[in-house]
Amino acid sequence: MNPLVLVTSNGEQIPNQIVKDILAANGNSADKTSSVSFGSCTYVTYFCDLKTKYYENTIALLPYEGNICELPSEMLKATEMLIVYFDANNKSFKQQLPELCDLVANNDISLGVLLTSKLFDDVNQGLTYGGIKESCKFQFDVIELHNDEEDNGEPTGYKEVIEVLKNNIWSNVKVPGTDDDIPDGDLEEQLEGFENLLTSIQNFKRISNGMERDQMLDEAEKLAELFIKMMNED
Repeated sequence: MNPLVLVTSNGEQIPNQIVKDILAANGNSADKTSSVSFGSCTYVTYFCDLKTKYYENTIALLPYEGNICELPSEMLKATEMLIVYFDANNKSFKQQLPELCDLVANNDISLGVLLTSKLFDDVNQGLTYGGIKESCKFQFDVIELHNDEEDNGEPTGYKEVIEVLKNNIWSNVKVPGTDDDIPDGDLEEQLEGFENLLTSIQNFKRISNGMERDQMLDEAEKLAELFIKMMNED
């Protein structure tokens, strides 16, 4: 089974439309689907093809309308990323974040992503970036979808969602074995760099439980910078 990305909504945007917007931003069509079964229920997933300099793979986006906490445990355990849409003018959504964070942690979901049309700058008007991050710490990225214009060269909107998908290390990552356009020496160097990165991530996951909070955050930041640098190399 392809890595599963669960897409749900606590706002005006419906999960099916979010999935289609993600596919469109990635240049994929919405007609490549497959069914997966968990328990007595069957769900439709949409294939999303990802390709970077170092790997290419296909993930499965599963739109779901309903309370995700009531989903079968085997389905949540199979989920590698959780994407949740929310309305920033709904201040009560912040109260749901601890439960979502627990769901991510308890099911070993690699990353959560919170999507909204546009955040507020004033806490009196609605939810702000700082207020959301204070509640979900590092378990969720927060992305505004108000536009797809680049901000200081960085992708925003659904383009930023695609970058998050590409920067994640999926369980079915495949490093291209050969490339006639890449000299043997360069290919060997790239593969070695990728393998070293995977080793660093595995080591971090193994030893992070024994670290102090500040040390863990510092090491995680260094690891993230290394990964982004590799993904953006020409």
